[in-house]
Amino acid sequence: MRIAIPSDDGTCIAAHTGRAGGFIIFEINNGQVQRLEYRTNSYTAYARGECNQDNQGQPHHHHGHESLLDALHDCQIMISRGMGPRLVADLANRGMQVIFCDRDAAEEAAKLCAQGVLKSTGQSCCSH
Repeated sequence: MRIAIPSDDGTCIAAHTGRAGGFIIFEINNGQVQRLEYRTNSYTAYARGECNQDNQGQPHHHHGHESLLDALHDCQIMISRGMGPRLVADLANRGMQVIFCDRDAAEEAAKLCAQGVLKSTGQSCCSH
């Protein structure tokens, strides 16, 4: 089983999935966690510069998540601190479980997930 965790620095869980610098990919085998790689985020609208954070008073434009979903196609779980409800739904439609957590350390969260003791907070920690 593979876990994707959004991260800006390759160590800590990013505050917002779509704005993360990349994704740490962990693999779980027989309860053991192995870090596989860090995939630099070039998949989301924020990463591609299609979303202006201040938006200069303009409404936020909806964007698709297909590139991100395709990039994480080999993962079954996303551990995140925050993401929008559309991304949660799109991940679920692709069969990926979303676990919201309030932890900082990505590896710790992956290990707790592998042990089956990481419980979702049930809500996004970002402004969504």
